[in-house]
Amino acid sequence: MRMSSQEFKECLRSIVAESGADFFYLPSFDHNLCEYVPVSDSLRIFVTGFTGSVAEAIVTKEGMIHLYVDGRYHEQADLECDPALVIVEKIPYGSSLREELLSKIKEGEKVAVVGPRTPLNLMNGIKESCLIGLSEEEVFEKLGFEAPVFYGPLWEVSEQSGKRFAAQAQKNLKSNQAAFINALDTLAWASGLRGAFLPYQGTFRGVAIMLQDALHIFVSSEQLEFCKEFETSWRKFYVLKDFERMSEFLLKDKEVTIDEKFTTLQNYWQLNCVVDSKKILRHGSYHAHWQAVKLPFEHQYFRQSFERSDRAIFSALSSLVVSARAGRGVTEQGLRNELEKFYKIEGARVQSFRTISGFGASSSIIHFGNPSAEKKLIEGEFVLLDSGAIYEQGFATDCTRTIIPLGIPSESQILHYTLVLKGLIKVMTATFSVGTLGRELDELARAPLKDHGLSFAHGTGHGVGVNVHEGGYSITPFSDTPMVAGLVGSIEPGYYEPGIGGIRLENIAIVKEAGDGQLEFENLVYIGFWHDLIDPTLLSKEELDYLLNYEAICLEKGRSFSHFAKSPLVRRN
Repeated sequence: MRMSSQEFKECLRSIVAESGADFFYLPSFDHNLCEYVPVSDSLRIFVTGFTGSVAEAIVTKEGMIHLYVDGRYHEQADLECDPALVIVEKIPYGSSLREELLSKIKEGEKVAVVGPRTPLNLMNGIKESCLIGLSEEEVFEKLGFEAPVFYGPLWEVSEQSGKRFAAQAQKNLKSNQAAFINALDTLAWASGLRGAFLPYQGTFRGVAIMLQDALHIFVSSEQLEFCKEFETSWRKFYVLKDFERMSEFLLKDKEVTIDEKFTTLQNYWQLNCVVDSKKILRHGSYHAHWQAVKLPFEHQYFRQSFERSDRAIFSALSSLVVSARAGRGVTEQGLRNELEKFYKIEGARVQSFRTISGFGASSSIIHFGNPSAEKKLIEGEFVLLDSGAIYEQGFATDCTRTIIPLGIPSESQILHYTLVLKGLIKVMTATFSVGTLGRELDELARAPLKDHGLSFAHGTGHGVGVNVHEGGYSITPFSDTPMVAGLVGSIEPGYYEPGIGGIRLENIAIVKEAGDGQLEFENLVYIGFWHDLIDPTLLSKEELDYLLNYEAICLEKGRSFSHFAKSPLVRRN
């Protein structure tokens, strides 16, 4: 039986007191520091009740939890957390949650940590001598938390996996170097293998040592039996308990690079037992340097996957409109369930994140994750549907559409929707130089809203790869990430009025060469927009031409909402 907030508070107070620390870092993460940690495997979610995928939390001597969340989660955290246990620290979009948390800790104060679930880069703000390692098992037992075990069958995404691994290993590593891999999507990418048993990701659990000629993968004893059939001359599997023994042999006389963001304190301490700390080199994101630029065959995999996801999303939204207009009560949860049914028809192995299915006020919660079985659609309400899936091709899809199935949209709804659509089109049609920074494209997306004194509290674009979020591609007001050909990522401006409704329109695109050192986007999503929410007079001739051409392609593919519209979009004379 789950403890009450007061019982959690008392238990957390005792953990801090018995450790001799000033604070306890309450981890959100699993052993692989995944972004989409299974809800059942996150200690922070278990204790605080906050289900958002991104947050930082620290416990004081009094047993109170300070939960740091950015603008995407301000409203959600207030709704989910008990103020008797949790103080929600609302951090402005763009500020670092980790830096805000660390600012609470004075120099010399000690922090208790669970090493296997704490990121190494926490030490960038805390001296190692101020960290007190706690037993994971003892902490879990005190809090009544039981971490699940995930394992299951795998599949290989490409016959080209071995060739790609050889090329990447030769490119990134010298003969006297090794790379330690803990991020699951990097492991899946490097190995060419995927699994569908972890929620919202196509990965499998393990860690790896990457050498120039082989990838040595360590998995649980339960997972090993599923992995052995995929052993090759370059892809080897071992049981996880043998990691230290084998790493001492594999890493002898080698420098070891680590991806600091996806290495735990426990990983670092283990490596330090077998390698001199001077030979452990902290590397920037493997995602950015290795995975972000996709190869042509991977781009084709994306195209194939998006065709299938587009059909599923359009089918679910069309079904919703028909049911709503026929007077059949439809709910947020009903829409989500219908969409999942269509994803399965299309052959999805797993969804790439928890579907956001929000009606009315729920659509204003940027990462709304709890669709209601009771909340029914009423006239004039926005429906926001944000979802994605992973197929046998092994890469994530992602798309958001906002519609109004019932009633006549208000003038403000039409204005805001059209401004968001203008922002999307401005980026989709942009031509820009190689090396253009993400923040320069972000300005294009926000400009139409900014002209009306409006904005949105999230980024305009994230990279997409094995998982739905991947480094190396970033469009935000603060992004210094340069654009290069081969990247794949989202373009998703929005506008939200808390308690009223929200709009987000999201396409995914490939960054490709346009000649003469210029780049452009190749769109991957072909699902039409909601015509009755578009004011064509607010679009420039070029924007309207683009929109009409886009809608024509959607109509040809059978994915236009034009037949639901009260008035058609027309081209200007």
